[in-house]
Amino acid sequence: MFTEKFTLDKSYFAECFDESVAFSDKAKLKYPLLIFLMFLSVLSWYLLNKPYLASFLAVIAILEVIAFTYKRPWWITRQMLSRASGSIVTLHIDNDGIKAVNPYKKYHFSWLEITQATKTEKGIILKTKKGMQYISKAAISSEGYSFILAKTKI
Repeated sequence: MFTEKFTLDKSYFAECFDESVAFSDKAKLKYPLLIFLMFLSVLSWYLLNKPYLASFLAVIAILEVIAFTYKRPWWITRQMLSRASGSIVTLHIDNDGIKAVNPYKKYHFSWLEITQATKTEKGIILKTKKGMQYISKAAISSEGYSFILAKTKI
C-alpha cells in the first residue's frame, strides 16, 4: 500500500533516541544499584578491610553515573559505528502490518502484534513483545503516517 525509503544517518538516530528515550525502561538512573554498590564499597573497605575491592565497586558506581550522563552520544555513536549506518531502509506499510528491510536487518510485525502505539512530536513509537520501534514523520509520507495512526487507533 505504502512504500517509503529513508537513510539511517546521524540525524535520524538522534531523533530516534530523543523521541523514544522517555518511553524506555533505561531512561532513569538506577539509584538502588548505585546505593547498593556504594554500600558494598564501604562494607568492603571498613569491615572486610579490602581496599581494592572497595575501590573497584566505587569505580563501577562512577562508571554507571557516567554511562547514564552520556547515554545519548554513546548510543548515537554506537549506531553510527554499526554496519547499518548510512544504509537505505525500505519500509512497506500495508493492511498486514509494517515491514522494514535494509541490507543488514529485516523486521516485520502485524498490526495485531502492536501492544501499544504512542504518538510523539516527531513520529510514532510502536511497542511489540519483541521491543520498541520508532518511525519518524519526516521519513514517511503524510498518507503513510496517517495510515499507521488509523491502524493503531491513536
